Amino acid sequence: MMREITAEQAFEHAACGDAVILDVRPQVVRHQGSVPGALVVEPGELTGRLRLNPAVRHDAEVAVVALNAQADEIETRLSRLGFTKLVRIAGGFRAMRERA
Repeated sequence: MMREITAEQAFEHAACGDAVILDVRPQVVRHQGSVPGALVVEPGELTGRLRLNPAVRHDAEVAVVALNAQADEIETRLSRLGFTKLVRIAGGFRAMRERA
């Protein structure tokens, strides 16, 4: 299971270049808005989009914003792609929106 970090930590890590924020919520849910500075990927396109995106390094922290029901599956898929520094953002999208 991914460890959790705060929204503030996620933004700080991303600003330093140590992390990427990955918004993996389906478009139907993103009507609430998106996370500023996040890479937005549809859950079904996760594998292809990350393989083709050089901005997402395998050694970087990946801070995931996902639906709770999909978080474990997303973690499994990211792990299979070779990402080892996976974290969840405590409070998810709401926390990120409040912090931004």
